[in-house]
Amino acid sequence: MSVQARLKRYLLVLERIQHRPTFAHLRRHLGEHGLQVSARTLQRDIEQIRVELGLEILYDRTNNCYHLPDGKDDRETVLSLLERAVMGGLLGAHGGLIRQAAPYVRIEHHGRLQGLQHWGPLLRAIRERREVKVTYRRFQTGKEKVIPMRPYLLKEYCGRWYALGLADGYDQPISLGLDRMLAVQVSSRRFAKTDHLRVEAFYEPVIGVDTSPGEAERIVLRFTPLQGKYAKALPLHPSQHVLNDDTEGLVVSLHVMPNFELRQQLLGLGAAVQVLEPRWLAKEIRAEHKRAAELR
Repeated sequence: MSVQARLKRYLLVLERIQHRPTFAHLRRHLGEHGLQVSARTLQRDIEQIRVELGLEILYDRTNNCYHLPDGKDDRETVLSLLERAVMGGLLGAHGGLIRQAAPYVRIEHHGRLQGLQHWGPLLRAIRERREVKVTYRRFQTGKEKVIPMRPYLLKEYCGRWYALGLADGYDQPISLGLDRMLAVQVSSRRFAKTDHLRVEAFYEPVIGVDTSPGEAERIVLRFTPLQGKYAKALPLHPSQHVLNDDTEGLVVSLHVMPNFELRQQLLGLGAAVQVLEPRWLAKEIRAEHKRAAELR
């Protein structure tokens, strides 16, 4: 069977696993999507998901069901990348099929093709822990600069990719947009893996990549009842925690840096969201709405 069919089976299994299915339910789920497989093939898929994707599927003998272990891992990222691989494979490698699909598909364009040629070299550098020299042009100045960087992570936000890592001359981890990279040179110099957790922890409370506030704090928001449904389905940040949910609306707390990206999201929701804490941020959002209303 093709690689694409195997990836599709992996995706369907992982999606169904969230509902703690039995082995029979998993086979039936695959069959409902046109993938009739033997018990042996499904058992092999479950094992290969652990080997290839690093996600261990556990069997609960008491309840006769399968599930993923609790705890933090890369499952959301793995699922997202797996979905993209399967979606891309639906059109195959034939350019004519892509052209046939184009009139019937609408995709939000955010310039996501810019800089993607650097994705491969950067990923290689991260995996092999090699320093890179990035020729970079900032939006603010328009000037080119060569930045020696130790990349640890790649992050996507709003259709744009960023490399996160450490660089000499910077006290804190930095982010560089791939769309502003003019060139990436992977060097032979290696760096230690130990700072990976430092970089990951630094960006964990960040929506987007703007870290200018420097510190994360508790943000409390109230959504209208309708917007609250969207906020629960698509949280603003993984730290989002529901404090209250009733006919008056949804109240949540976040532990994030109150950065540019957060303010942009709040302003974009208009009257559908209210900042309850901190008071300074509520005042700032109100003032920004007032300035926008006064524009002619």
